[in-house]
Amino acid sequence: MVLVHSIATMALGWLYFRRYAIARPPIGVLNLVDIACMLAAIVLVPYLDLLLPLWAVAGLLTLATWSLLYFTIEPILRRRWLIWLVTGGLIAIEGAITWSFGAMSGSFAVINNLVLLVSIVGIANLWAQSGMRARDLAVLAAALAVYDVWATWQTTLTDDTLRRLGELPFAPMIAWPIGSTAWVSIGVGDLVLATVSPLVLRKAFGRTAGAITLTTNLGLIALLLFVPALSGGRESFPVMVLLGPLIVLHSLYWRWRAGPERTTWQYQQAEPRRPTALA
Repeated sequence: MVLVHSIATMALGWLYFRRYAIARPPIGVLNLVDIACMLAAIVLVPYLDLLLPLWAVAGLLTLATWSLLYFTIEPILRRRWLIWLVTGGLIAIEGAITWSFGAMSGSFAVINNLVLLVSIVGIANLWAQSGMRARDLAVLAAALAVYDVWATWQTTLTDDTLRRLGELPFAPMIAWPIGSTAWVSIGVGDLVLATVSPLVLRKAFGRTAGAITLTTNLGLIALLLFVPALSGGRESFPVMVLLGPLIVLHSLYWRWRAGPERTTWQYQQAEPRRPTALA
């Protein structure tokens, strides 16, 4: 089921990309300075999750998730009252299920995976539609590969963070129970990079580059989920240690094969958006 959710997330991110335009904050085009800020946040947030009281962490997760749901669904529904109804309903349902059945229940996994799926589609499209370049994507992926090895294998930061957040609503992992006590999961950050990289390379080098990146990313995730030997017998595996270099290789190959990457304007002229939003 984790693979099914991963496929659905990446496929919906691809379909969303040229059909709906996310309302972007007035911050300009993403550049290397923004990538540096992202990396700083990625390093600092786990420490905040461990240091803050659980009620504060739960509140921040709720606010962040609600915001992501809102701006992802907004261009699809467009009617403000309907957007609030749908997003508020999802938030309320997950909160009720967590309270009633706990965050280790199958019911929680279903609703949390759905909420995260929509959120990942939104954040991936926000980055890609904000003009993230293939160069910047490669820098981010390479840095995260190094960080993931340190946080997961050299320290217990990843395990400690996920263990603490695992019992809260909107836990940042696509997960599914196997048996009575075991779970298989993939982190939100890993799936965001797997979803955004095909979009950025599609914008930069064309539909073929994006489609091939999408296919290889899915293949890698499937291998990691179904070939336990790749994890070296460890309970947690830093997905970015393989996904990061794969994204870098794609970026370098398509830069060599296709030449300079297209601007966002050139991409929009080549692939006009389909007017599918509701009136």
